[in-house]
This record gives sequence, structure tokens and C-alpha cells, in this order.
Amino acid sequence: MEALQALVLTNAQLREILTEAARQGAALAVADLRAELHQTPDDATVRQLRAYLTDPSTISNPEDQWAHSGLIRQIELTPRGKPKSAAWFMKFQRETGLVDCFTRPSPSFGRRREWTFYDIRLAWNAYYRKQ
Repeated sequence: MEALQALVLTNAQLREILTEAARQGAALAVADLRAELHQTPDDATVRQLRAYLTDPSTISNPEDQWAHSGLIRQIELTPRGKPKSAAWFMKFQRETGLVDCFTRPSPSFGRRREWTFYDIRLAWNAYYRKQ
């Protein structure tokens, strides 16, 4: 018969260990919730778009997700941590054909046009494979 290791704890020790584990779990949960609360809807969209560009399986229906030029410019920041320029975006949409894709007016910024994540991904891959 094989010997098994055992740890014997008193009721007070077990309660203390469980209480500390619960405190640490609660602290992690609160930190995650605070991070989500401090995030704007645009930040969430950029995060989703970045994830989709890296792994298309992260979003089941990319034709229902939309992003405007300001968000597309934030996908990959400049070395100084700023969004790409409007001039970069004009070149990007011209060279990739994104300018010819179906757009909709932005619900938040009426005059801004928005493209689907699917079209953005096609353009992104075409632009960065070419260079």
C-alpha cells in the first residue's frame, strides 16, 4: 500500500486560510470590475478590434461590429503612443480599397463613416502584407 501525504489543520487554521483566499479572490474581482468601469465604449471597441485582427475566431459575427476611422487609427499606435494620423488613414483606405466598402453613418458621430470589422480586417491584412 502506498503512503499518502496528509496535512492536518485545526478548524481555526482552515477558517483563516479560506478567509484569506476569499479576500484575495474578492480583491481580484473588484480590480477587474474597476478596470471595466473606467473603460469607455470606444476603448472596448478598439480592444475587440485588435483581438479580432489577431484572431478572427474571437468574434462570431464581424459583420455586426462597426468601427470609425478614429478607432481604426488607434489599432496600432505610433512610437510616441498616439493614434496614427488622419493622413495615414486616408492613404490606408485608398490603398486597401476600404474607401469602396459599404459604410454606415456613425450612431455617435453622425458625419463619421463606419466600416465592419470584417472589411477592416481584410484591409488591414492587405495593407500590412504589402509593406
